[in-house]
Formats: sequence, structure tokens, C-alpha cells
Amino acid sequence: MGALIPLALSLAPEIGKWLFGAAGEKTAAAVAQVVQTVTGTTDDQVAQQAINANPQLAAQLRYQLAQLAAQQEQAARQAELDLLTARLKDVADARAQTVSLAQASSPVQWAPVVVSFVVLTTFGVVMWAALTRALPAGSETILNMLLGTLAAMATATVSYWVGSSAGSAQKTDLLYRSAPKAGGGA
Repeated sequence: MGALIPLALSLAPEIGKWLFGAAGEKTAAAVAQVVQTVTGTTDDQVAQQAINANPQLAAQLRYQLAQLAAQQEQAARQAELDLLTARLKDVADARAQTVSLAQASSPVQWAPVVVSFVVLTTFGVVMWAALTRALPAGSETILNMLLGTLAAMATATVSYWVGSSAGSAQKTDLLYRSAPKAGGGA
């Protein structure tokens, strides 16, 4: 069946981007099945001859392959939307948990505040020490690793409290691409 793939790609190159990755094998089988169904053969040379001899057959195959590519695109968008939905649910669940802890006057409600304070204070102190103190020779590598780790933790802390503009941009882009367009397409 794999021998039919080059024929399909020559008629509908947009299908090529779906032949790799997690669903590549399934897509390749679907492409080969479409070519086999339209041409009536599993032989790539016979299929090519049938396409060359009958332009309507070529148009039909091109149309069905384009439909397959559109289905793959829709499935990919749905998977992205499902992932975003799961992430947003996770964030909402975390926020709801924090609210319920606060309403119950639980001391655990202060955990994010304490962790944030410790991370940001540690980052500030280490930065201050790195910029104002003489450090032992050879400690540059460990200092760079420590500052890198603390900078990442400080970034995550700020993102926790004020949100992430990168995540927001991804969400906006995904929602835009997932919304139905005027004219009926997705």
C-alpha cells in the first residue's frame, strides 16, 4: 500500500504534512485506501496509468485526498482545543481550590504566598550577592546554574500570580483558529 503514497502526494501535496508524527501510519493507510478505492487497484503503476488516462478519476482522487487532509487538520485542531480546555480546567480547578481553602480559613491557603515569597526573596538575595560580593574563584558555573534555576522559578511565580502572556497569546490564537469562519469552514 505504501507504493500508492507518492501518487497521492503528486495529486494532493497538502496530505504530506500528515504522513509523519503520531498519526502518520494511520494517515498513510487512509491515503493508500483512498487511492485504492478510487483507482480500483493496489498496484501503483496501474493506478498511475488509470489517473493519467482519466482526468475525472484524477479530479475525484484529488478531491477525496483533500477531504482526508481537511479531516486531519480538523482532528489536529480538535486535539489542540482539547489540550487547551484541559489546561484551562486545571487552572480553574487550582483557583477553585485556593478559593475553597480561603473560605475555610485553612492555613494551607497561605502556601502559594509563602512559596512565592521564598522564591522571589531567594532570587533577589542571590542576584544581590552575585552583583555586589566577591565570589570564590571557580564558582561562576554553579552561580550561573543557581541563578538560572531561580530565574525560572521567579518567572513561574510571577506567571502564577499575574498570568502568562505567552499562554494567553497561544490561547487566543487557538480559539481564533478553532472558531467557525463565515462561509461555513472551520
